[in-house]
Amino acid sequence: MKALMGNKSILFAGSFLLLCLGYIGFGYYLDRSQTNLLLLSYTGLWLLSWPWLRIERSERSGLNHSPFSWGKVLIAGLILRVLLLFSWPNLSQDVYRFLWDGALFAQGISPYHFTPVSLINQLEVLSLNIPDAAQLFKKMGALSAGNYSNYPPVKQLIFALPHWLGIEPLLHRISALRLFIILADTGVFFLGRQLLKKQSLNPNYIKWYFLNPLIILEITGNCHFEGFMALSILASIVLALNHRYFLSGILLAIGVGVKLIPLMFIPIILAHFASQTKQSQSLNSIIKYGLGLALGLALIFLPFLNAETLGHYWDTTGLWFTKFEFNASVYYVLRWIGFQWKGYNLIAQIGPALSLITTTSILYLSYRVWLNKSHLYQAMFWSILIYLVFATTVHPWYWTTVLILSILAQSRIGLVGSMLIFLSYTAYESSIVAEKSLWISIEYLLLIAYVLWELKNPTHDKSQFAKTSSS
Repeated sequence: MKALMGNKSILFAGSFLLLCLGYIGFGYYLDRSQTNLLLLSYTGLWLLSWPWLRIERSERSGLNHSPFSWGKVLIAGLILRVLLLFSWPNLSQDVYRFLWDGALFAQGISPYHFTPVSLINQLEVLSLNIPDAAQLFKKMGALSAGNYSNYPPVKQLIFALPHWLGIEPLLHRISALRLFIILADTGVFFLGRQLLKKQSLNPNYIKWYFLNPLIILEITGNCHFEGFMALSILASIVLALNHRYFLSGILLAIGVGVKLIPLMFIPIILAHFASQTKQSQSLNSIIKYGLGLALGLALIFLPFLNAETLGHYWDTTGLWFTKFEFNASVYYVLRWIGFQWKGYNLIAQIGPALSLITTTSILYLSYRVWLNKSHLYQAMFWSILIYLVFATTVHPWYWTTVLILSILAQSRIGLVGSMLIFLSYTAYESSIVAEKSLWISIEYLLLIAYVLWELKNPTHDKSQFAKTSSS
């Protein structure tokens, strides 16, 4: 028996070493234009990660348990993230705009007032110090350089930290952002475990987030801040469950200050409070939460709010609904119908219409929560999933919120989607972004097939999540 356990430990250690080498190879030696190698490497990372991600059933107790303690999962996840600390982002150009905006913000210049194109030749005249300005401008791409920033203030504050800390080498500034991102993901790990335990669910399922190749590559490797947003959402929920409604509202406001997505959860959360048995308790929680949320949003956004900023921000944000398109599902079907019918792209009409459908769906989910016909986590999960289904732009890192909420909602849809969404990178095979309809169709058909299967077998996943063992 001891020999068997020893062999198993050696096997896991060997697989983890290969996993480390896989992340090093992916982070330091691959480019997103190497489509075949990119997809093969991503598949390999999933195969090597699977022994760590799976939940085993004990033959003795019949309970589900992880072959690894939560401490080992935490250490493994941190090691895999630290391995990418000094790699250049190879899947996204966004970090270069982050650092450009951060340098402006750190010097008291609103990044919402100027496009990089309008500033690049006036930096000396305006006495602005943007380290590696020419390199940042080139690497962020023409699309980003020609538009006003639409990153909310809390995100801008984080972007500014490397500048305030006096970090000059470009790669070191990127690494500094990664350290903050890793801290946020660590917070998601602990809060996620706590929320799973509060539902009497197996806390080990948080490793589907913490050891997920998509999260490690996109959030840490390519410096996306969805992990910060997820941390704010989870912290807000934890505080609400502990009846600290005012602070809960402030934490959700901070999440909105990172990315506007948490705004969609406000009606669902308020409906959850309104569904409480005692009317006085319900009203008290809504008032406290609303005050905290309003105060938080005011402190975050009011210093930047004026007609010019609002116009620039609205124009840039509107591009995601009326111009930008990437890896969409329902929208692409409607776009094709529009071409057959009118002969041109109807995105200016289709985008807002799909947004209206999303809003209506969220209000309906909120109504179900109010009637106690739907749980808070299920409603939040389905709202973000519906939002992405009807969105015109779905980058892989957008899936982060779906993944963490699906874990709380006892669903594997987030996990399956995190495997499939990487197929969208087939669009970058050449210097001109050209999406491959075949790969996008495969991505969404497989996801739809799994969603339908899970809806037909709703008790299957929930029974697995609910059986906990000591951890």
